[in-house]
Amino acid sequence: MSPTTLHCQACRYSFLDAFTSIAGISLPAQRISRLPLRSFQTSQRQRQLHTTARRLLPIQAEKHASSPLDTEPTAPESRTPSEIPWYLQVSNPTPPAPVSPILARQEIPPLPSNPPAVLLPVLTHLSTSIGLDNLTLLDLRTLSPPPALGANLLMIIGTARSVKHLNVSADRFCRWLRTTYKLRPYADGLLGRNELKLKLRRKARRLKLERQAGRTGVEEGADDGITTGWVCVNVGPVDDVVLEEAETTAADVAEPAEEMDAADEEEYTNPSSELPENDTDDDPTYVGFGSRETSQRIVVQLFTEEKRAEMNLEELWNARNTKRIRREEKADARLDYARRQKELVEDGEQEEPDNKSGTRRDEEWAPLFKGI
Repeated sequence: MSPTTLHCQACRYSFLDAFTSIAGISLPAQRISRLPLRSFQTSQRQRQLHTTARRLLPIQAEKHASSPLDTEPTAPESRTPSEIPWYLQVSNPTPPAPVSPILARQEIPPLPSNPPAVLLPVLTHLSTSIGLDNLTLLDLRTLSPPPALGANLLMIIGTARSVKHLNVSADRFCRWLRTTYKLRPYADGLLGRNELKLKLRRKARRLKLERQAGRTGVEEGADDGITTGWVCVNVGPVDDVVLEEAETTAADVAEPAEEMDAADEEEYTNPSSELPENDTDDDPTYVGFGSRETSQRIVVQLFTEEKRAEMNLEELWNARNTKRIRREEKADARLDYARRQKELVEDGEQEEPDNKSGTRRDEEWAPLFKGI
């Protein structure tokens, strides 16, 4: 008999029954084992319930999160920048860059009230074309007595980068005023380009000879009257100046500055200091320096950085302006007080002044005259 046949339980039982029947022995009937259907159905039902519960968990979590009874909101999932697509990544806005110190030095000062028409072009030319730094505009039109440079004065103060830049800037500025506005400014302290080179060359040769002679006490940076570091350009009256640049075309404005320099290559020379006959002022009631003109004047003070800090003209003229403003305020207060007292006397609400001069008692006027 094949051993494979004995592996089958039914075949094994039939084989044993055949031998026992010969001996007269009967085998008990074989019971067919059934599979545990109930347990299988229970496990399958539990698996289905587990699957259903897993599906219902997210829904219940969403309902619980959206319910108003929930006091603590759930934190959103934190995703790393690598997980967010590039088109959804929001870059932090960069803060505004601070103003460049070079641009801050080239800023144009604000204009005063009722400025002359030529003032803004002059400031723009000094800042952009000439290249002066830290421009300052002083309004001295209301000073009394007026400055020595004339009445109705507007003073512009600028800083040049070197002595050479100072002389070149003053020369170009005077030639620009003469070419553009037909003005004849007077530049005090300006040396021509060739004259400056000649004097500096002579100075260097003289220092060399003195050192060869054994004179060690000669200082190279001593003030010799050549490089003073200060040029004063008196533009003169500017109320009658006609702005021709406003009538030019865009092509004329775009003309390079080199063409203007080439057309007027000669050095600028100051006009004669003799005044015309009609410029005299014989009014005996006039007090102050200069001539009594109602036209506004412009003066440009060009300094090197060291000379500007040494002279400190801003503090000088600002102090005078501050004193003038205080005097005007106190005078206005006195006039206002006198007007109110006069109105009260006319209405009969207050007695007339005690003394015959028409003034109040000294103790009443003392607060107004305090500090004058």
